[in-house]
Amino acid sequence: MRAHDALRKAFIKFNVPADPYSLMELESFVISSRNKNKNNSNYLSLISNLEAILIRQEIENANQISKKIADYVLDLCKDGCS
Repeated sequence: MRAHDALRKAFIKFNVPADPYSLMELESFVISSRNKNKNNSNYLSLISNLEAILIRQEIENANQISKKIADYVLDLCKDGCS
C-alpha cells in the first residue's frame, strides 16, 4: 500500500477532511515511522504534524485524533508502505 492511500483511508475513517497536499506532507513521516517503536522521534513527528493539520482545520480533540490516525495508518502500513 502507498503511504498516501493509507493516510487517505485514515482521514476518511475519522471523518477528517484532507487535501492531497497535506497528505503529501505527511507521507515521508509515515514511511520513516513504520516498523519502529511508538516512542521514536519519527512517530512523534508524525503525530505532531497530524495535529498541526487538524488544528489548522479547527478539528476538536486534535491531539487525540492525531494519535488515532497515526496508529491506524501505521497499522495499514505494517506490511510496508511506499
